[in-house]
Amino acid sequence: MSAISELSCREAVPVTIGGSTVYCERFRAFSVRRINEEPTADGGAVITNNSTGSTRLVFSGRVCTDNSPGDFVYSFNDLVHSASAITVEYMGLSFSGCRMLSYSFEDKGGEWADVSVTLMTSDAVTRSNAT
Repeated sequence: MSAISELSCREAVPVTIGGSTVYCERFRAFSVRRINEEPTADGGAVITNNSTGSTRLVFSGRVCTDNSPGDFVYSFNDLVHSASAITVEYMGLSFSGCRMLSYSFEDKGGEWADVSVTLMTSDAVTRSNAT
């Protein structure tokens, strides 16, 4: 006899990125530590440099295009070309010092457009103060 499991559906979570609200359906965070290793004369190894890398954040989902779809492209494009850093809060976490690396925007003529936004920050992730 097989058991039936109830699947739950997660709703898209709104996240504000540079004044635009993205209804996030997928989120990915990626960070690495960089370690340089050099060989020693006796065949061993020694770590010569150890540093933290930046964190990349990818928010994928939808934006509502009721007003003007071009506003999102204008806003996101402005962020790609800007040297200004922004703060993004998501899942109770605060990502400060973010700079936009890339975005994609696909308007299919409906009420929603598909978007993907990639941000990068070298700042540490903190807990947000929002409740």
